[in-house]
Amino acid sequence: MENKDKKKGSSKIKVIIIGILILAVVGVGAYFGYSKFLKKDTKTNTAQNGVVQQTNTQQVQNNGQNSSTVANSNLDQVVSSQTFELDEVTINLADESGSRYAKVKAFLGFNDKSLTAELTTKKPMVTDAVIGILRTKKAADIVPKNMNSIKLEIIQKINPMLQKGQLNNVYFTDIVIQ
Repeated sequence: MENKDKKKGSSKIKVIIIGILILAVVGVGAYFGYSKFLKKDTKTNTAQNGVVQQTNTQQVQNNGQNSSTVANSNLDQVVSSQTFELDEVTINLADESGSRYAKVKAFLGFNDKSLTAELTTKKPMVTDAVIGILRTKKAADIVPKNMNSIKLEIIQKINPMLQKGQLNNVYFTDIVIQ
Protein backbone atom coordinates (compact mmCIF):
# COMPACT_ATOMS: atom_id res chain seq x y z
CA MET A 1 0.00 0.00 0.00
CA GLU A 2 2.84 2.31 0.81
CA ASN A 3 4.31 1.78 -2.71
CA LYS A 4 1.01 2.83 -4.32
CA ASP A 5 0.98 6.08 -2.32
CA LYS A 6 4.58 6.77 -3.32
CA LYS A 7 3.77 6.06 -6.98
CA LYS A 8 0.72 8.34 -6.86
CA GLY A 9 2.78 11.07 -5.21
CA SER A 10 5.62 10.78 -7.72
CA SER A 11 3.23 10.74 -10.69
CA LYS A 12 1.54 13.91 -9.36
CA ILE A 13 4.94 15.57 -9.09
CA LYS A 14 5.78 14.53 -12.66
CA VAL A 15 2.49 16.02 -13.93
CA ILE A 16 3.15 19.26 -12.05
CA ILE A 17 6.72 19.52 -13.40
CA ILE A 18 5.56 18.81 -16.96
CA GLY A 19 2.82 21.45 -16.59
CA ILE A 20 5.35 24.04 -15.36
CA LEU A 21 7.69 23.22 -18.25
CA ILE A 22 4.87 23.61 -20.78
CA LEU A 23 3.91 26.99 -19.29
CA ALA A 24 7.55 28.11 -19.42
CA VAL A 25 7.91 27.12 -23.09
CA VAL A 26 4.64 28.89 -23.99
CA GLY A 27 5.73 32.00 -22.08
CA VAL A 28 9.13 32.12 -23.78
CA GLY A 29 7.50 31.57 -27.18
CA ALA A 30 5.01 34.37 -26.55
CA TYR A 31 7.79 36.74 -25.50
CA PHE A 32 9.90 36.07 -28.59
CA GLY A 33 6.84 36.23 -30.86
CA TYR A 34 5.92 39.62 -29.43
CA SER A 35 9.44 41.02 -29.61
CA LYS A 36 10.05 39.77 -33.15
CA PHE A 37 6.73 40.62 -34.81
CA LEU A 38 4.62 43.08 -32.85
CA LYS A 39 7.34 45.23 -31.34
CA LYS A 40 9.05 45.62 -34.74
CA ASP A 41 5.77 46.81 -36.32
CA THR A 42 5.45 49.56 -33.69
CA LYS A 43 8.96 50.83 -34.47
CA THR A 44 8.26 50.71 -38.22
CA ASN A 45 5.03 52.68 -37.85
CA THR A 46 6.80 55.34 -35.80
CA ALA A 47 9.56 55.61 -38.40
CA GLN A 48 7.01 55.77 -41.22
CA ASN A 49 5.16 58.63 -39.53
CA GLY A 50 8.48 60.47 -39.21
CA VAL A 51 9.15 60.10 -42.94
CA VAL A 52 5.68 61.37 -43.82
CA GLN A 53 6.15 64.40 -41.59
CA GLN A 54 9.63 64.98 -43.03
CA THR A 55 8.38 64.79 -46.63
CA ASN A 56 5.47 67.09 -45.82
CA THR A 57 7.90 69.58 -44.27
CA GLN A 58 10.10 69.41 -47.35
CA GLN A 59 7.08 70.01 -49.55
CA VAL A 60 6.18 73.12 -47.58
CA GLN A 61 9.76 74.40 -47.70
CA ASN A 62 10.19 73.73 -51.40
CA ASN A 63 6.79 74.89 -52.62
CA GLY A 64 6.11 77.63 -50.08
CA GLN A 65 2.73 76.13 -49.22
CA ASN A 66 0.90 76.91 -45.99
CA SER A 67 1.57 75.09 -42.72
CA SER A 68 -1.65 73.05 -42.85
CA THR A 69 0.09 70.67 -45.28
CA VAL A 70 2.60 69.74 -42.55
CA ALA A 71 -0.24 68.51 -40.36
CA ASN A 72 -1.25 65.91 -42.96
CA SER A 73 0.43 62.64 -42.08
CA ASN A 74 -0.93 60.81 -45.09
CA LEU A 75 1.37 60.09 -48.04
CA ASP A 76 -1.58 60.55 -50.41
CA GLN A 77 -1.50 64.26 -49.63
CA VAL A 78 2.12 64.72 -50.79
CA VAL A 79 2.25 66.00 -54.37
CA SER A 80 5.66 66.14 -56.00
CA SER A 81 6.63 68.87 -58.45
CA GLN A 82 9.07 66.53 -60.28
CA THR A 83 8.98 62.81 -61.11
CA PHE A 84 11.53 60.31 -62.32
CA GLU A 85 10.41 57.28 -64.32
CA LEU A 86 11.75 53.87 -63.42
CA ASP A 87 11.78 51.03 -65.91
CA GLU A 88 8.96 48.53 -65.74
CA VAL A 89 10.07 45.53 -63.68
CA THR A 90 8.76 42.01 -63.23
CA ILE A 91 9.35 40.54 -59.79
CA ASN A 92 8.85 37.11 -58.25
CA LEU A 93 6.78 37.54 -55.11
CA ALA A 94 7.50 35.89 -51.77
CA ASP A 95 4.44 33.63 -51.83
CA GLU A 96 4.96 30.06 -50.60
CA SER A 97 4.20 28.50 -53.98
CA GLY A 98 6.84 30.67 -55.65
CA SER A 99 4.77 30.95 -58.81
CA ARG A 100 3.29 34.44 -58.24
CA TYR A 101 4.86 37.50 -59.78
CA ALA A 102 4.16 41.19 -60.16
CA LYS A 103 4.79 43.58 -63.03
CA VAL A 104 5.26 47.13 -61.73
CA LYS A 105 5.72 50.55 -63.30
CA ALA A 106 6.69 53.31 -60.86
CA PHE A 107 7.68 56.96 -60.74
CA LEU A 108 9.68 58.58 -57.94
CA GLY A 109 8.41 61.94 -56.73
CA PHE A 110 10.59 64.81 -55.50
CA ASN A 111 10.76 68.61 -55.54
CA ASP A 112 14.42 69.47 -56.24
CA LYS A 113 15.15 69.65 -60.00
CA SER A 114 18.84 68.87 -59.48
CA LEU A 115 17.87 65.41 -58.21
CA THR A 116 16.93 64.31 -61.75
CA ALA A 117 20.58 64.06 -62.84
CA GLU A 118 21.53 62.10 -59.72
CA LEU A 119 18.62 59.69 -60.16
CA THR A 120 19.61 59.16 -63.81
CA THR A 121 23.13 58.27 -62.71
CA LYS A 122 21.96 56.02 -59.89
CA LYS A 123 19.01 54.46 -61.76
CA PRO A 124 20.36 50.86 -61.56
CA MET A 125 20.85 51.13 -57.78
CA VAL A 126 17.44 52.74 -57.29
CA THR A 127 15.71 50.12 -59.42
CA ASP A 128 17.52 47.37 -57.49
CA ALA A 129 16.27 48.87 -54.20
CA VAL A 130 12.67 48.87 -55.45
CA ILE A 131 13.00 45.29 -56.69
CA GLY A 132 14.52 44.23 -53.36
CA ILE A 133 11.59 45.63 -51.42
CA LEU A 134 8.89 44.27 -53.70
CA ARG A 135 10.45 40.78 -53.71
CA THR A 136 9.80 40.52 -49.98
CA LYS A 137 6.07 41.06 -50.48
CA LYS A 138 3.40 38.46 -50.97
CA ALA A 139 0.51 38.97 -53.39
CA ALA A 140 -1.76 39.57 -50.38
CA ASP A 141 0.54 42.42 -49.24
CA ILE A 142 0.15 44.38 -52.48
CA VAL A 143 -3.34 45.72 -51.85
CA PRO A 144 -4.56 49.34 -51.76
CA LYS A 145 -4.55 49.59 -47.96
CA ASN A 146 -0.84 48.59 -47.81
CA MET A 147 0.43 50.73 -50.69
CA ASN A 148 1.40 53.70 -48.50
CA SER A 149 3.56 51.49 -46.28
CA ILE A 150 5.24 49.99 -49.37
CA LYS A 151 5.84 53.50 -50.74
CA LEU A 152 7.34 54.63 -47.43
CA GLU A 153 9.58 51.58 -47.35
CA ILE A 154 10.86 52.45 -50.83
CA ILE A 155 11.44 56.09 -49.84
CA GLN A 156 13.33 55.04 -46.70
CA LYS A 157 15.52 52.66 -48.73
CA ILE A 158 16.38 55.13 -51.52
CA ASN A 159 16.77 58.45 -49.64
CA PRO A 160 20.06 57.46 -47.94
CA MET A 161 21.54 56.87 -51.43
CA LEU A 162 20.78 60.43 -52.55
CA GLN A 163 22.93 63.51 -51.96
CA LYS A 164 21.24 66.29 -53.97
CA GLY A 165 17.73 65.93 -52.58
CA GLN A 166 15.17 63.57 -51.11
CA LEU A 167 12.21 61.64 -52.47
CA ASN A 168 8.83 62.60 -51.06
CA ASN A 169 6.54 60.12 -52.83
CA VAL A 170 6.37 57.06 -55.05
CA TYR A 171 3.70 56.78 -57.72
CA PHE A 172 2.68 53.40 -59.13
CA THR A 173 1.13 53.75 -62.56
CA ASP A 174 0.80 50.06 -63.32
CA ILE A 175 0.70 47.00 -61.06
CA VAL A 176 -0.20 43.58 -62.42
CA ILE A 177 -0.10 40.54 -60.15
CA GLN A 178 -0.21 37.10 -61.73
